[in-house]
Amino acid sequence: MYIAMADRPGAKVSELAEHLGETEETVREGLERLSALLLVVPGDSASGWRPVDPEVGLAAMLARQQDELARHRLQVEGSRLEVTRLLSERGRRGASVPDVEWLAGAEAVWRHVTSLAEECADEWLTVGPAERLDTAALEAGRPVDEILRRRRTPARAIVLESVRNDPGATEHLRRAEEFGGTVRTLPSLPVWMILSDRRHAVVPVVGGHSVIGAMACGVESVTEAFATLFARLWKEAVPFTQARPRTRGDLSLQEQHVLRLWAQGLTDAAAARRMDVSLRTVRRLSEKLTDRFGAQSRFQLGALALASGGIRAEDVA
Repeated sequence: MYIAMADRPGAKVSELAEHLGETEETVREGLERLSALLLVVPGDSASGWRPVDPEVGLAAMLARQQDELARHRLQVEGSRLEVTRLLSERGRRGASVPDVEWLAGAEAVWRHVTSLAEECADEWLTVGPAERLDTAALEAGRPVDEILRRRRTPARAIVLESVRNDPGATEHLRRAEEFGGTVRTLPSLPVWMILSDRRHAVVPVVGGHSVIGAMACGVESVTEAFATLFARLWKEAVPFTQARPRTRGDLSLQEQHVLRLWAQGLTDAAAARRMDVSLRTVRRLSEKLTDRFGAQSRFQLGALALASGGIRAEDVA
Protein backbone atom coordinates (compact mmCIF):
# COMPACT_ATOMS: atom_id res chain seq x y z
CA MET A 1 0.00 0.00 0.00
CA TYR A 2 2.87 2.35 0.87
CA ILE A 3 4.49 1.72 -2.52
CA ALA A 4 1.16 2.26 -4.26
CA MET A 5 0.70 5.59 -2.47
CA ALA A 6 4.24 6.67 -3.31
CA ASP A 7 3.54 5.90 -6.98
CA ARG A 8 0.05 7.51 -6.85
CA PRO A 9 0.30 10.34 -4.28
CA GLY A 10 -3.12 11.76 -5.17
CA ALA A 11 -5.08 8.49 -5.26
CA LYS A 12 -8.38 8.12 -3.46
CA VAL A 13 -9.08 5.32 -1.00
CA SER A 14 -11.33 3.68 -3.60
CA GLU A 15 -8.58 3.89 -6.25
CA LEU A 16 -6.03 2.35 -3.89
CA ALA A 17 -8.48 -0.41 -3.01
CA GLU A 18 -9.09 -1.20 -6.65
CA HIS A 19 -5.36 -1.16 -7.47
CA LEU A 20 -4.50 -3.47 -4.55
CA GLY A 21 -7.50 -5.74 -4.93
CA GLU A 22 -8.63 -4.98 -1.37
CA THR A 23 -11.72 -3.51 0.24
CA GLU A 24 -11.84 0.16 1.15
CA GLU A 25 -12.12 -0.81 4.82
CA THR A 26 -8.89 -2.80 4.54
CA VAL A 27 -7.17 0.17 2.90
CA ARG A 28 -8.33 2.52 5.69
CA GLU A 29 -6.99 0.08 8.31
CA GLY A 30 -3.73 -0.08 6.39
CA LEU A 31 -3.49 3.71 6.33
CA GLU A 32 -3.86 3.77 10.10
CA ARG A 33 -1.02 1.24 10.43
CA LEU A 34 1.17 3.27 8.05
CA SER A 35 0.40 6.34 10.13
CA ALA A 36 1.52 4.51 13.28
CA LEU A 37 4.78 3.68 11.48
CA LEU A 38 5.08 7.38 10.48
CA LEU A 39 5.21 6.40 6.81
CA VAL A 40 2.19 8.56 5.97
CA VAL A 41 1.12 11.91 7.43
CA PRO A 42 -2.16 13.83 7.20
CA GLY A 43 -2.34 15.63 3.90
CA ASP A 44 -4.65 17.28 1.41
CA SER A 45 -4.72 14.33 -1.00
CA ALA A 46 -7.93 12.52 -1.85
CA SER A 47 -7.19 9.77 0.66
CA GLY A 48 -6.54 12.26 3.47
CA TRP A 49 -2.96 11.04 3.83
CA ARG A 50 0.32 11.94 2.18
CA PRO A 51 3.15 9.36 1.89
CA VAL A 52 6.48 10.33 3.41
CA ASP A 53 9.38 10.15 0.98
CA PRO A 54 10.63 6.51 1.08
CA GLU A 55 14.27 7.47 1.60
CA VAL A 56 13.26 9.48 4.69
CA GLY A 57 10.36 7.43 6.03
CA LEU A 58 11.97 3.99 5.75
CA ALA A 59 15.28 5.19 7.16
CA ALA A 60 13.48 6.68 10.15
CA MET A 61 11.44 3.51 10.65
CA LEU A 62 14.57 1.34 10.60
CA ALA A 63 16.28 3.70 13.06
CA ARG A 64 13.35 3.35 15.46
CA GLN A 65 13.42 -0.44 15.13
CA GLN A 66 17.17 -0.50 15.76
CA ASP A 67 16.63 1.58 18.89
CA GLU A 68 13.89 -0.83 19.99
CA LEU A 69 16.18 -3.82 19.37
CA ALA A 70 18.93 -2.18 21.42
CA ARG A 71 16.51 -1.71 24.33
CA HIS A 72 15.36 -5.30 23.90
CA ARG A 73 18.95 -6.57 24.07
CA LEU A 74 19.42 -4.74 27.36
CA GLN A 75 16.23 -6.34 28.66
CA VAL A 76 17.49 -9.77 27.58
CA GLU A 77 20.76 -9.31 29.44
CA GLY A 78 18.82 -8.20 32.50
CA SER A 79 16.57 -11.24 32.17
CA ARG A 80 19.58 -13.54 32.01
CA LEU A 81 20.85 -12.15 35.31
CA GLU A 82 17.40 -12.61 36.81
CA VAL A 83 17.20 -16.18 35.48
CA THR A 84 20.54 -16.95 37.07
CA ARG A 85 19.30 -15.62 40.41
CA LEU A 86 16.02 -17.56 40.18
CA LEU A 87 17.78 -20.78 39.19
CA SER A 88 20.10 -20.40 42.14
CA GLU A 89 17.19 -19.89 44.53
CA ARG A 90 15.27 -22.80 43.02
CA GLY A 91 18.33 -24.99 43.36
CA ARG A 92 18.52 -24.20 47.07
CA ARG A 93 14.82 -24.56 47.81
CA GLY A 94 13.98 -27.41 45.43
CA ALA A 95 11.31 -27.43 42.75
CA SER A 96 7.79 -26.53 43.76
CA VAL A 97 6.18 -27.96 40.62
CA PRO A 98 6.01 -31.75 40.22
CA ASP A 99 8.29 -33.09 37.46
CA VAL A 100 9.97 -29.70 36.99
CA GLU A 101 13.46 -29.05 38.33
CA TRP A 102 15.55 -25.90 38.10
CA LEU A 103 19.26 -26.63 37.75
CA ALA A 104 21.75 -23.94 38.77
CA GLY A 105 25.23 -23.97 37.24
CA ALA A 106 26.84 -25.85 34.38
CA GLU A 107 27.98 -28.74 36.60
CA ALA A 108 24.43 -29.50 37.76
CA VAL A 109 23.12 -29.27 34.19
CA TRP A 110 25.63 -31.70 32.68
CA ARG A 111 25.29 -34.07 35.63
CA HIS A 112 21.56 -34.28 34.99
CA VAL A 113 21.96 -34.62 31.20
CA THR A 114 24.55 -37.37 31.68
CA SER A 115 22.15 -39.25 33.95
CA LEU A 116 19.40 -39.00 31.31
CA ALA A 117 21.80 -40.31 28.64
CA GLU A 118 22.60 -43.35 30.76
CA GLU A 119 18.90 -44.13 31.10
CA CYS A 120 17.79 -43.26 27.54
CA ALA A 121 16.49 -46.36 25.78
CA ASP A 122 14.64 -45.34 22.62
CA GLU A 123 15.72 -41.97 21.19
CA TRP A 124 17.85 -38.93 22.01
CA LEU A 125 16.82 -35.68 20.30
CA THR A 126 18.66 -32.37 20.48
CA VAL A 127 18.17 -28.91 18.99
CA GLY A 128 21.04 -26.50 19.34
CA PRO A 129 22.87 -24.94 20.99
CA ALA A 130 21.07 -21.92 19.57
CA GLU A 131 24.10 -19.67 20.01
CA ARG A 132 27.88 -19.90 20.19
CA LEU A 133 29.34 -21.57 23.32
CA ASP A 134 32.84 -21.34 24.74
CA THR A 135 35.26 -24.27 24.55
CA ALA A 136 34.66 -25.35 28.15
CA ALA A 137 30.91 -25.61 27.58
CA LEU A 138 31.40 -27.68 24.43
CA GLU A 139 33.86 -30.02 26.12
CA ALA A 140 31.49 -30.55 29.05
CA GLY A 141 29.01 -32.20 26.67
CA ARG A 142 31.51 -34.69 25.18
CA PRO A 143 30.88 -37.42 27.83
CA VAL A 144 27.20 -37.45 26.89
CA ASP A 145 28.13 -38.21 23.27
CA GLU A 146 30.37 -41.05 24.43
CA ILE A 147 27.55 -42.55 26.51
CA LEU A 148 25.14 -42.46 23.56
CA ARG A 149 27.72 -44.13 21.33
CA ARG A 150 28.53 -46.80 23.88
CA ARG A 151 24.86 -47.59 24.43
CA ARG A 152 24.16 -47.27 20.67
CA THR A 153 21.23 -45.02 21.42
CA PRO A 154 19.47 -43.70 18.28
CA ALA A 155 20.23 -39.98 18.20
CA ARG A 156 19.12 -37.10 16.01
CA ALA A 157 20.43 -33.55 16.23
CA ILE A 158 19.60 -30.22 14.60
CA VAL A 159 22.46 -27.74 14.70
CA LEU A 160 23.21 -24.30 13.31
CA GLU A 161 24.15 -24.06 9.64
CA SER A 162 27.19 -22.03 10.70
CA VAL A 163 28.90 -25.16 12.11
CA ARG A 164 29.75 -26.10 8.51
CA ASN A 165 32.37 -23.32 8.69
CA ASP A 166 33.96 -24.76 11.86
CA PRO A 167 36.40 -27.61 11.04
CA GLY A 168 36.43 -28.90 14.62
CA ALA A 169 32.66 -28.98 14.92
CA THR A 170 32.35 -30.49 11.44
CA GLU A 171 34.69 -33.35 12.34
CA HIS A 172 32.80 -33.99 15.58
CA LEU A 173 29.45 -34.17 13.76
CA ARG A 174 30.87 -36.48 11.11
CA ARG A 175 32.04 -38.85 13.83
CA ALA A 176 28.59 -38.71 15.40
CA GLU A 177 27.05 -39.80 12.10
CA GLU A 178 29.61 -42.58 11.71
CA PHE A 179 28.42 -43.98 15.04
CA GLY A 180 24.79 -44.02 13.92
CA GLY A 181 23.66 -40.49 14.74
CA THR A 182 21.84 -38.27 12.26
CA VAL A 183 22.51 -34.54 11.98
CA ARG A 184 20.67 -31.79 10.13
CA THR A 185 21.21 -28.02 9.98
CA LEU A 186 19.15 -24.82 9.97
CA PRO A 187 20.29 -21.18 9.60
CA SER A 188 18.97 -20.31 13.09
CA LEU A 189 17.32 -22.17 15.94
CA PRO A 190 14.55 -21.03 18.31
CA VAL A 191 15.82 -22.79 21.45
CA TRP A 192 18.41 -25.19 22.80
CA MET A 193 16.68 -28.31 24.03
CA ILE A 194 17.51 -31.94 24.80
CA LEU A 195 14.77 -34.59 24.71
CA SER A 196 15.28 -38.08 26.10
CA ASP A 197 12.80 -40.79 25.07
CA ARG A 198 10.30 -37.96 24.49
CA ARG A 199 9.64 -38.12 28.24
CA HIS A 200 12.37 -35.90 29.72
CA ALA A 201 13.28 -32.44 28.43
CA VAL A 202 16.18 -30.18 29.37
CA VAL A 203 16.30 -26.54 28.25
CA PRO A 204 19.73 -25.04 29.06
CA VAL A 205 20.10 -21.33 29.74
CA VAL A 206 23.18 -19.63 28.26
CA GLY A 207 24.80 -16.44 29.45
CA GLY A 208 28.05 -15.04 28.08
CA HIS A 209 28.54 -18.14 25.89
CA SER A 210 28.45 -20.39 28.98
CA VAL A 211 25.78 -22.65 30.46
CA ILE A 212 24.45 -21.01 33.63
CA GLY A 213 21.50 -23.31 34.37
CA ALA A 214 18.60 -25.21 32.89
CA MET A 215 15.01 -26.27 33.30
CA ALA A 216 14.52 -30.05 33.49
CA CYS A 217 10.96 -31.14 32.84
CA GLY A 218 9.11 -34.43 32.78
CA VAL A 219 5.61 -32.99 32.32
CA GLU A 220 3.99 -34.94 29.47
CA SER A 221 2.27 -31.98 27.82
CA VAL A 222 5.55 -30.04 27.77
CA THR A 223 7.67 -32.89 26.42
CA GLU A 224 5.06 -33.60 23.74
CA ALA A 225 5.20 -29.94 22.69
CA PHE A 226 8.99 -30.12 22.41
CA ALA A 227 8.72 -33.34 20.40
CA THR A 228 6.28 -31.62 18.02
CA LEU A 229 8.65 -28.65 17.66
CA PHE A 230 11.54 -31.01 16.93
CA ALA A 231 9.51 -32.81 14.24
CA ARG A 232 8.67 -29.51 12.50
CA LEU A 233 12.27 -28.29 12.59
CA TRP A 234 13.57 -31.67 11.43
CA LYS A 235 11.33 -31.52 8.38
CA GLU A 236 12.70 -28.08 7.43
CA ALA A 237 16.34 -28.88 8.21
CA VAL A 238 18.97 -29.98 5.68
CA PRO A 239 20.98 -33.20 6.17
CA PHE A 240 24.49 -32.38 7.35
CA THR A 241 26.02 -34.59 4.66
CA GLN A 242 24.06 -32.84 1.90
CA ALA A 243 25.42 -29.85 0.04
CA ARG A 244 23.63 -26.61 0.81
CA PRO A 245 20.63 -26.66 -1.54
CA ARG A 246 19.24 -23.74 -3.47
CA THR A 247 15.51 -23.26 -3.59
CA ARG A 248 13.03 -20.48 -4.30
CA GLY A 249 14.59 -18.67 -7.21
CA ASP A 250 18.07 -20.17 -6.73
CA LEU A 251 18.42 -18.79 -3.19
CA SER A 252 20.24 -20.81 -0.55
CA LEU A 253 18.59 -21.44 2.82
CA GLN A 254 21.05 -18.99 4.38
CA GLU A 255 20.16 -16.30 1.83
CA GLN A 256 16.43 -16.90 2.33
CA HIS A 257 16.86 -16.70 6.08
CA VAL A 258 18.82 -13.46 6.13
CA LEU A 259 16.21 -11.90 3.82
CA ARG A 260 13.49 -12.93 6.30
CA LEU A 261 15.44 -11.45 9.22
CA TRP A 262 15.93 -8.16 7.36
CA ALA A 263 12.24 -8.12 6.44
CA GLN A 264 11.41 -8.49 10.14
CA GLY A 265 13.48 -5.40 10.94
CA LEU A 266 16.70 -6.95 12.26
CA THR A 267 19.94 -5.10 11.68
CA ASP A 268 22.95 -6.80 10.10
CA ALA A 269 24.50 -7.20 13.55
CA ALA A 270 21.34 -8.72 15.01
CA ALA A 271 20.98 -11.09 12.05
CA ALA A 272 24.60 -12.18 12.47
CA ARG A 273 24.00 -12.99 16.14
CA ARG A 274 20.81 -14.91 15.35
CA MET A 275 22.58 -17.00 12.69
CA ASP A 276 25.82 -17.27 14.71
CA VAL A 277 27.92 -15.96 11.85
CA SER A 278 30.21 -12.96 11.53
CA LEU A 279 28.97 -9.50 10.62
CA ARG A 280 31.25 -9.74 7.58
CA THR A 281 29.34 -12.83 6.40
CA VAL A 282 26.00 -11.03 6.62
CA ARG A 283 27.36 -8.03 4.73
CA ARG A 284 28.81 -10.33 2.07
CA LEU A 285 25.36 -11.92 1.69
CA SER A 286 23.91 -8.43 1.38
CA GLU A 287 26.29 -7.56 -1.46
CA LYS A 288 25.61 -10.84 -3.30
CA LEU A 289 21.83 -10.50 -2.98
CA THR A 290 21.86 -6.84 -3.99
CA ASP A 291 23.86 -7.68 -7.12
CA ARG A 292 21.72 -10.72 -7.94
CA PHE A 293 18.44 -8.79 -7.73
CA GLY A 294 19.86 -5.57 -9.17
CA ALA A 295 18.54 -3.65 -6.16
CA GLN A 296 19.53 -0.08 -5.35
CA SER A 297 18.54 -0.21 -1.66
CA ARG A 298 17.70 -2.68 1.11
CA PHE A 299 14.02 -1.71 0.79
CA GLN A 300 14.04 -2.45 -2.93
CA LEU A 301 15.87 -5.73 -2.26
CA GLY A 302 13.07 -6.81 0.08
CA ALA A 303 10.40 -5.84 -2.43
CA LEU A 304 12.14 -7.73 -5.26
CA ALA A 305 12.65 -10.80 -3.04
CA LEU A 306 8.93 -10.80 -2.24
CA ALA A 307 7.99 -10.40 -5.88
CA SER A 308 10.26 -13.27 -6.97
CA GLY A 309 9.08 -15.62 -4.23
CA GLY A 310 12.45 -15.58 -2.47
CA ILE A 311 10.57 -14.75 0.72
CA ARG A 312 6.86 -14.85 1.46
CA ALA A 313 4.52 -12.22 2.83
CA GLU A 314 4.23 -14.12 6.14
CA ASP A 315 8.02 -13.93 6.54
CA VAL A 316 7.68 -10.17 7.01
CA ALA A 317 5.28 -10.47 9.97
